[in-house]
Amino acid sequence: MIIALDGPDGAGKSTQLARLADWAGELGVSFRTVSKWQLFDETVIPEARFLRGSRQEEIRVCIAEMPSPARMLFLGWMNTMAAHYAAAAQEELVVLDGYWAKHAAAELISGTHRGLVEAIVEAIAPVDRIIYFDVAPEEALRRKKGDLAPYECGCDLECRPENFLRHQSAVREVLLGWAKEYDWSVIRTDSPGSAQQELKTIVAALLKDQ
Repeated sequence: MIIALDGPDGAGKSTQLARLADWAGELGVSFRTVSKWQLFDETVIPEARFLRGSRQEEIRVCIAEMPSPARMLFLGWMNTMAAHYAAAAQEELVVLDGYWAKHAAAELISGTHRGLVEAIVEAIAPVDRIIYFDVAPEEALRRKKGDLAPYECGCDLECRPENFLRHQSAVREVLLGWAKEYDWSVIRTDSPGSAQQELKTIVAALLKDQ
């Protein structure tokens, strides 16, 4: 079974994912995490070895400097590779740490041609369930503690907090609309403990129905 955890920056995906992995281990369920950032590990995704020597921090900045639609094509490639490896995994529970949703929403807001965004999304390997972690932009900003990337701020290279809030509010509006339209599971992450329990409940039901 493949699930994708997606949501705005600062929603707590990484924290929830680590706890989910521990829980799966306690249940004896084989587990694998796949992330687009594993592109930097050529032992995991050898086709991306041309990125050897690049740093994630550097690419996070370069992405914001890319023009549209090149940026969407690059982000689409990253997400497509991750989804491909998730689909090929043999573990009982495979979790994609991030999916196309956040990037697709951000690119639509930035003015990227809708047809291109939709075509890339359609080409990405599907998953059994998308779980969307929702958080207010103000809370996300607090959690980030100043560790902002230009892309998270609407491609503002100065990473001004006000642009983070503006951009994340717009992205969140799109994501919540998609969550309702496509019947994603939505988990509010204001309380990490409650969010984790809700995540376990959803995943347990999905595993049971396999």
